[in-house]
Amino acid sequence: MTGAVQWIADSVQEILQISELTLQTFLVLCSTFLLACVVFNRSRSRNLPPYPAGRVPVLGHLLALGRAPLLKLTAWRRQYGDVFTVRMGMEDVVVLNGYTAVKDALVDRSELFASRSPFYYLFDAIFGFGKDIISARWGSGFRQKKRFATTVLKNLGMRVGRGSIEDSIREEASCLRNRYKVTNTL
Repeated sequence: MTGAVQWIADSVQEILQISELTLQTFLVLCSTFLLACVVFNRSRSRNLPPYPAGRVPVLGHLLALGRAPLLKLTAWRRQYGDVFTVRMGMEDVVVLNGYTAVKDALVDRSELFASRSPFYYLFDAIFGFGKDIISARWGSGFRQKKRFATTVLKNLGMRVGRGSIEDSIREEASCLRNRYKVTNTL
């Protein structure tokens, strides 16, 4: 047993010498990676529908889906029902099948399913901390921002009907079209 452990230690040390890493750096990188995996797995919601078998740690179910994912998803629907979870890489995806499941999620419980994927929140945390409408979480803050933007756009002339700038836009487009005709005929 100690010979195997010594062989593994020697192999790791040889690999580290080739890549010019120290053993301490390698251990810090490994422990940081493991800690990040634990933290991210803890933050995921465990209140998910069942997973199909055959999940690979980093790739998830991507290998199991193969070249014909529709056929595999149909087979999983027969086995797990209209609602199940598939792991796409490092992301959990809930698959909804059938009219009743989709209607229940998107119509009856629309508030729960109205928000965006956490990926957008990460992107927004890096570039703007959720202060814009595009990547804001669904809720009262989003509705308030949307109402404000609609009001401002209406005040700037983006109205429908009387008082809109539609007539001015049509006139400018007509002038542009006529000018284009004149330049192409010469």
